[in-house]
Amino acid sequence: MKDIKVVIENLSTQGIALDNAQTLFLKEFIDLDSIYKPPSFFFSRNSIGNLYIWGPVGRGKTMLLQAICDSYFPDAGQFHFIEFMHVVHKKLSDFSGNSDPLLDVVNDLLNKYKIIFIDEFQIEDIADAMIIGTLIEALSRKGLRLFISSNSHPDRLYKDGLQRAKFLKTIDFINEHFLVHNLIGIEDYRLREISRFDSSSDDKNSDEYIKGFLKIAFNEDIINTAKFLINNREFRCLGCTEKFLWLSFEDFFSSPCAGKDFIKIIEKFEWVFINNFHNCNDDHIDKLRRFISFIDIAYQEKQKLKLFYNPNLINNLYSGDMLNHLWVRTKSRLNQISSTKYLQNLEKN
Repeated sequence: MKDIKVVIENLSTQGIALDNAQTLFLKEFIDLDSIYKPPSFFFSRNSIGNLYIWGPVGRGKTMLLQAICDSYFPDAGQFHFIEFMHVVHKKLSDFSGNSDPLLDVVNDLLNKYKIIFIDEFQIEDIADAMIIGTLIEALSRKGLRLFISSNSHPDRLYKDGLQRAKFLKTIDFINEHFLVHNLIGIEDYRLREISRFDSSSDDKNSDEYIKGFLKIAFNEDIINTAKFLINNREFRCLGCTEKFLWLSFEDFFSSPCAGKDFIKIIEKFEWVFINNFHNCNDDHIDKLRRFISFIDIAYQEKQKLKLFYNPNLINNLYSGDMLNHLWVRTKSRLNQISSTKYLQNLEKN
């Protein structure tokens, strides 16, 4: 029988401590796994081994399911939903000349995996709804276990979608043959960890340290991402995913960016991270103007923003004269943004 301590200890080595709701879910998984039996020829309700965990953004759903896979099922297939659908569509194309390409996809997945973890499960169109519905039922009936995370209860999947009635059978199947667990609680786990991050020492502001920190916070690798596209223009960055943008103060604000670019960045990314700060004077006037504009817009729009620098740098970041009338306000906002309360207040809004 599996032991919850294995997961807790593995997460502890990454500096992650679980709250009560997260610990409760792990205990529920252990209870589920202890009674799991692979389905026989006739599918039985007693053979339930699938998980569907849902709840608000940032509660740690991805972290928990990935920790379960890493601790107990290292050979599990792990996919973001969009990535999984790309794989499925590619396999459907490969099997397009066969009599039942979707059945071939099912058998191909069964040959490779015993467990598949699908993160951020969502349904956007009727074609994907029909494909994923067939896959979920066929894979489950043939003994492959599915671990799914989502922001929505199964009953709200594909809500108001075109021809949604055709997807209701899949919703019923998930409700009946999955352990559906609501990871309750209003605390945003990711926001909590980021807001508490102490960047007062220079070694914690290095690119390598931040890269490791973001990997833990978002469960995503930043691989060879040096550019991003805004307003049909390319800009350099240190990292970029669907959820966040990581910028270098030195690099990005030296480029010809402007307010319209900052607005688009804030619309596109949930989080923005900035490091590589340095002392500036009037020789860096253009860079400072851009940075001041960015801070004004980010502050106004309540952007989730984390700046990695020694707090003492705020008082000395600008030592010129030409922008003093603007810098007083920016300096005050930087002090607010750098406080733990800034992000915690965003969580409550």
